[in-house]
Amino acid sequence: MATEFRPDYAIHPGVFLREEMEAMNLSQKELAEKLDCSPSVISEILHEKRKINADFAVRLETALYSPASYWLRLQATYDEVNARKKIADGNSSIGRRSSRSRKEQKRM
Repeated sequence: MATEFRPDYAIHPGVFLREEMEAMNLSQKELAEKLDCSPSVISEILHEKRKINADFAVRLETALYSPASYWLRLQATYDEVNARKKIADGNSSIGRRSSRSRKEQKRM
């Protein structure tokens, strides 16, 4: 049986967006104009403060000629890896809730 590879790190889509912008020699303002959005939206994505949603991915597809699915997969992978890390690091209430439930079940 093959084991599924699960990386323990992911790169925010903003890093890839920055690379695309540099390759096309686009400023944040120019890209914002192409996407019909505020330059602050671009800045937030580039600084990993905002996620790429479906609407934005479709806009990127139109402006940069890269499929919306590419941007959405990058975001989904980033989110999944960070969720797994959060749970593994104990920064989630999942384990605590299930422990409490087991204790309560033993009392019954």
